[in-house]
Amino acid sequence: MKKFVIVITIAFFGWKTNAQETAPNYLMYRYNMNILNPAYAGVSDNTEVGIGFRKQQMDFNDDSSTQYVSVSKGFGKNLGLGLSLVNDKVFISKKTDVMLDVSYKLQLDRTTNLYFGAKLGGAFSSIDFNSLGVNDPLLSGSESAFSPSFGIGAYLKGDRYFLNITSPNLILSEVQKPKVDQNGNVVSDEVTEKFHMYFGGGYRFTISENIDLTPSVFARIVTDETMLMDVSAVANFSNKIEAGLTYRLDTSIIGSVMLKVIRNTSFGYAYESLTSDFSAVSSGTHEFVVRFHW
Repeated sequence: MKKFVIVITIAFFGWKTNAQETAPNYLMYRYNMNILNPAYAGVSDNTEVGIGFRKQQMDFNDDSSTQYVSVSKGFGKNLGLGLSLVNDKVFISKKTDVMLDVSYKLQLDRTTNLYFGAKLGGAFSSIDFNSLGVNDPLLSGSESAFSPSFGIGAYLKGDRYFLNITSPNLILSEVQKPKVDQNGNVVSDEVTEKFHMYFGGGYRFTISENIDLTPSVFARIVTDETMLMDVSAVANFSNKIEAGLTYRLDTSIIGSVMLKVIRNTSFGYAYESLTSDFSAVSSGTHEFVVRFHW
């Protein structure tokens, strides 16, 4: 039974890693968007700090989790700087990304700005087979590596609409990850990270004096993978409460809420319920976010 759980878990790990080599699968990415798109750094003239925690509940002991921190600030009329730290754990694999963002603003007219950004840093990754506690030569030892990262992005923001496109990492490094062969044996092999591109947009409608509604789409394209797309709607009530619902096509449904009840501070929570075949091994994903701005 223990060997069966290990094989199923690593198979799930392999699917998850293939789908997201560059970044964890965030639920509330719109509140820390500069982690994915460097053009968002400095969009606000304020200093903004975001802290988040994501945990996927698995039906065995080793749940996957992500912790992240992002800081951004605008300088002068056109420059923005950001820093992000993301720590992602999936089963026996750990990855820590440290990235510096630089953005530049072009004012197209009175209400429309176009931002360009670049992201530079690297990822520290490791796999610890010893943590499995299995007496098997194929499941022993550990691997670690450092991979440099460089990404670019653009963000167009109008009075009521926004569009963005980004590729957070253009350097496709060789990485080490566990794989399961056709006979069910676990092996370790060198593979190349896959190219990622994200794009999306949205429009804000005024429903009443105190309610705005913003429908949006956000898509992720990964080499040799099926495109993953989010279709979302977020309602803003008097700039105090935001409530959102997202349908991640053929994958899951996500509900979220963001409370702005304390000055300069917001608290957010999201829950993802899987609708795909992986719902049999996962009971959902929780994500918490705290944002500060001065």
